[in-house]
Amino acid sequence: MFTWIYGLPIWLDFLLITGTAVGLTVATILLSRRAVQRAFGAESGWNETVTMVLTVGGVFYGLLLGLIAAATYESYAEAQDRVADEAAAIGTLYREVSAYPEPYRQVLRDDLTAYTRDVLDVVWPALQRGEEPMGGTALVTRFQTHLLEFRPVDGPQEVVHAATIDQFARFDSDRRHRINATKGGIPDVLWWTILVGGAVNLVLLCLFDLGKHAHLVLGGLFAFFLGAMIFLIAALDYPFRGDLSVSSEPFQSVYLNVIKP
Repeated sequence: MFTWIYGLPIWLDFLLITGTAVGLTVATILLSRRAVQRAFGAESGWNETVTMVLTVGGVFYGLLLGLIAAATYESYAEAQDRVADEAAAIGTLYREVSAYPEPYRQVLRDDLTAYTRDVLDVVWPALQRGEEPMGGTALVTRFQTHLLEFRPVDGPQEVVHAATIDQFARFDSDRRHRINATKGGIPDVLWWTILVGGAVNLVLLCLFDLGKHAHLVLGGLFAFFLGAMIFLIAALDYPFRGDLSVSSEPFQSVYLNVIKP
């Protein structure tokens, strides 16, 4: 529902979401003030009644927002861990294949170098655009083919080869976990619940019978906080998209410190 925000600068996303929430609230308060005063202004304890309803509804709505925000951040942090695990697995795998005899050593190292460059130059920019490039799978398959072509001729080579195959399995598993983490996205039904719940709370704010300036200040602050929470959830919903996307720094570090030398 909010995937459009990933094509804009993060500061502009924040201003648009919070500004929309505050603008709608202020406009609704101004347009409904007289109607609310005519309908409920004469009722004794009206503000207390609205406060009670807003408090009860706000507790459940705030709990919902908090849980969704926590789950979204947890998914984002998990995606960061997946990236770090895959990059570390590549570094270890590169060092292990360096113990192979030529020409297998250079062939396997070239395969890992090509895969790492593909992640940095092709995969990451595509993920930030919301695309899922498949070229990395072919590179992994090529490495696997070259690895399994090697036949150890003595005990030490058998030990190295077995350890390398195990490390490749860990790398492939980490890669799959990272690919799965790119999906992201909370269900649309939750987004509708967030938006409808926010609208209900803003309507309750408009039902207060207060002075104009006090009403606008309180309503605006509440709307700003609500908009900020929605912005946070939306910005972290897809961990590999937008300005707040997961960094490719672990791959860059492995390339510069392990592969490139």
